[in-house]
Amino acid sequence: MRGETFWARARPLIHAQNMSLKDYANYLNIRVNTLYSWIKHKRVPEVTMAYDIAVTLGVTLDYLLGGNETTIVKAREKELAQRRAARRALRLTEEVTGVLKEMKPLDKEFWEDD
Repeated sequence: MRGETFWARARPLIHAQNMSLKDYANYLNIRVNTLYSWIKHKRVPEVTMAYDIAVTLGVTLDYLLGGNETTIVKAREKELAQRRAARRALRLTEEVTGVLKEMKPLDKEFWEDD
């Protein structure tokens, strides 16, 4: 199933670059029969080659495998936004920790019932 999605998404991107499958196989430095076999049998290449295919087509490997992140740029922007949010959360945590360390402990009388 993933192989079917992989090639259904990859092939139009290859053709959009005005490349034949033969040209693209040469570009990837693989035999054209290997590329044809992957497509015909709906097989996803091993991970490093699949990643190279995604990068050369300007999309994420996640996208070729059926995910939603279509471009590397979008995926990178999402990752950077998550990192910024994590840094903000860490700074707030450090600030709260600093304030708590400066606070005096409550007197025993505070905890006693009237």
